[in-house]
Amino acid sequence: MGTTSKHSWSRRDFLKGAAAGTMSVAALGALGGCSPQQSASTASAAAADSGEAGTYDVMQELSTFNRGQNASAKAPTTPEEYIALKGDGVLSAGGGCEQLGIKPADFMLNKPAWLGDAPVVSDIADTEDCDVLVIGAGNAGTVAALRCQEEGANVFLADMQTYDEYDEYACDMACYNSKLFLDKGTPEIDTTEVFNEYMRLSRGHAHQKIVRDYAMRSGEMLDWMVGHIPAEYVEKYAKTSNYKGNDNFNGECCGQRSWPAMTQWRDEESNINMWPFVIRSVHAAFEEAGGTIKWGYQGVVLVQDGDAVTGAVFQDVDGAYHQINAKAVVVAAGDFGGNPDMRLDLSDQMRNLAWSYGNDRTDATSIGGMGRDGSGIRMCMWAGGTMEGGPRAGQAAGINGVPGFAFGGAWPCFGNDGKRFMNETMVKHGSNGYLDMLPEGQLLVNVTDANWEEYLSHQGYGHETMDRSSDYMVEEVRENMANYKTGKDGFDVRAFSRFGKEYSTVYAADTLEELAEIVGYTGEAKTNFLAEVERYNELCAKGHDDDWGCDPQNLLPIKDAPFFASFGTTGGNPSGGLCQHAAICTDGRYQVLTGEKQPIAGLYAAGNTCGQRYGIQYATPTAGNSCGSALTSGYCAAESVIEDLKA
Repeated sequence: MGTTSKHSWSRRDFLKGAAAGTMSVAALGALGGCSPQQSASTASAAAADSGEAGTYDVMQELSTFNRGQNASAKAPTTPEEYIALKGDGVLSAGGGCEQLGIKPADFMLNKPAWLGDAPVVSDIADTEDCDVLVIGAGNAGTVAALRCQEEGANVFLADMQTYDEYDEYACDMACYNSKLFLDKGTPEIDTTEVFNEYMRLSRGHAHQKIVRDYAMRSGEMLDWMVGHIPAEYVEKYAKTSNYKGNDNFNGECCGQRSWPAMTQWRDEESNINMWPFVIRSVHAAFEEAGGTIKWGYQGVVLVQDGDAVTGAVFQDVDGAYHQINAKAVVVAAGDFGGNPDMRLDLSDQMRNLAWSYGNDRTDATSIGGMGRDGSGIRMCMWAGGTMEGGPRAGQAAGINGVPGFAFGGAWPCFGNDGKRFMNETMVKHGSNGYLDMLPEGQLLVNVTDANWEEYLSHQGYGHETMDRSSDYMVEEVRENMANYKTGKDGFDVRAFSRFGKEYSTVYAADTLEELAEIVGYTGEAKTNFLAEVERYNELCAKGHDDDWGCDPQNLLPIKDAPFFASFGTTGGNPSGGLCQHAAICTDGRYQVLTGEKQPIAGLYAAGNTCGQRYGIQYATPTAGNSCGSALTSGYCAAESVIEDLKA
């Protein structure tokens, strides 16, 4: 990745930890830093009584991710070069920064210590002008910039990373009713139902217009974007997950709806995520349309004329400052998940979850995470914007989950004492408070039998199922499972949900008694386990789970040898999660709002800088909706910008 990070934490590591319940908050606190070490600035005396913090040098708290550390970096020009560059294909986070060493007394203030005052930059090297300035060349910013440019605006797109070092950790994108799916025969989805499901999952805390845009226009956005990607890349790398559907899934599980709509960009041979390479063709399309990209430009502060935003000041990799004036500014600079101080102060779920485990909730190292440095959010706040209200939950923060199988799925789960202890079909990608509260060292065992693939065909399209449309992976999993080996050593099975060629251990036995011993059940726990399987099979025959309410379509008995298990033990503390979705308050036109909920003229937010997309917690009626939602927000924000420029 061309970075000299002291630590690196990948999505793979997170998924492994979440699956086995072994990643602790403390561990992720150590692993969460994704940028070179920066020394914390020294705080002056706090002024807590006045509602303001002591003085901190907030400009020391900016990411240096991919900003010239690797002098030998060279951007890949072909897919083959990109695949070679990515090595084992592990998805890695980037863009975070180190903590400021803020005193506990300086948290929870009206002017947080991590925010401070907007910097004043006087030594501007040069000034340029454009119609639209987009800050951040990730998913949302790239789409917004290209769409504005195509609509006739003169657009500048600025990104903190250099061209040669550019990378991102996006992978899955859920977009409803795209031609990629419809042309393959996937039934058209009623997007009003998709919209309603997202609003139900957010308990009404999300912004209805933003959620509706995503549900109803994401397919349109994807089709438009794919039109700017070389056809050979689309044909070779765009994998339409579950477009064939799950044969026996009725669309709803325990009252929760899900739909097939996720596209992944994978190279089949290496299984590497190709999207960070493919998005470069969208950058190229933007430049071919006449747009200008400023690589290595770290946003510092927005420029204002009165209350209106009229541009921004950037610092290049050599330390020089540049001002770009614009009639409209779209901030799509990502989240604050890589900023320890913002994460501690803003993410009440993560801070208090750490506290519930007896950790110091004033210590920024007690909670981990991944993501960007929060600079875009701070720029919007200095310009008068405000953060969305809480609860502010990290993406998948708090998972201390059941082990699962390498190929996905929600399976009958047995606890430390050998007994079933939950409705397994209700587990989704997000926080599960029940599992969060399990003590360290608890044994969790998922079990299935020879009919494992039949079981999968009844499951939905969140993060809980095999992608049955990826023939190359399905065939390998079938082969792995057919060539099972009994015994304590287990056997390797293709890890379906991950990028890169990874495998997980599955255990097999000819009898349930042998399986119990393999996973570690002895004495009373073994007796309980065998009795619980018998009880579970009786409930399957009845067609109703009297004990835990498992969805009837998933009540399939554990009866035919060989029997399979995946197991692990909890690590005590829950994981710190992925990026943060809580962000800046916007209206239905993606304009940044003041505390009076009035739009700031000339200022828009998209992607993870745009708040109110998920409300109380990230949820996945379709896996990959974080990226899909971000892309759609950039697409729709561009419409508002162009409309305002023409007014």
